[in-house]
Amino acid sequence: MTSKSFTLILLLFVGLSANANPFEDAPATCSDYHKGTITLKNGKTKEAYIFIDNCNPHNFQQGNIITIGEKAFKKYKKGKRIKKKVMEKYKVKQIRGFVLDNGREFRQVKYVNLSATTKVGMLPKRFMLEVVADGDITVFRKFYRTQNGFIHKPVMDSKLEGGNEHLEFITNNFELLVQKDKDKNPRNIRNVNLKNYIGDKPGIDDKYLNGDYEFRVQFQRPSTFASNCDTPFMEALLELVNEYNEQPKGGYANTVFEN
Repeated sequence: MTSKSFTLILLLFVGLSANANPFEDAPATCSDYHKGTITLKNGKTKEAYIFIDNCNPHNFQQGNIITIGEKAFKKYKKGKRIKKKVMEKYKVKQIRGFVLDNGREFRQVKYVNLSATTKVGMLPKRFMLEVVADGDITVFRKFYRTQNGFIHKPVMDSKLEGGNEHLEFITNNFELLVQKDKDKNPRNIRNVNLKNYIGDKPGIDDKYLNGDYEFRVQFQRPSTFASNCDTPFMEALLELVNEYNEQPKGGYANTVFEN
């Protein structure tokens, strides 16, 4: 057995056992519990410590959102083992979203992947996605799956490399979805006619056409794979969207990752 095959088998084993105890199995430099507020489906709110695994974001994007209380969090910080019975799990469909005290916000959305090659792939699916801009135009960040399903080759290569390199890759490569009509599902920014989103504000549209926004350059830059976007692309988009939304400069959700 080659070392690469052994590494892949080991990663698959870790992936299968990850839901058992995220404190024990998730990479320490990638994951942690963060204090935040969950909004349940019925509108009620609840404070909790929410497990965020930045290296395997599909776990909270489409899997279970795992939380613990104050007492368990203090044990966790002391390096003690957390028992399963103190963990509370929510499926994506059970909550509207959650906001972390560090400023990051996540919201339940339905998304249809129009780039899918199968009918099943094009069915609408529920995701818990990060909100990076909000207002008349909302922008969501959708991270890539790293286990148990279709995985893009660059994502798998990064997963096999592991370490800080993987953390840097997975947090700086993602898809961006935009939503203007709140009654419709968001769409991938790579598949939209931008004029349909900013054309109703001539001042913004003219500045875009004149090249006053860096986003015009970024929007015309081909993706490195699939519908991939990166941090420079996102920052350029947010500059335009925040001005459209009449938000103060830098007035969007915290996008800094804490290791």
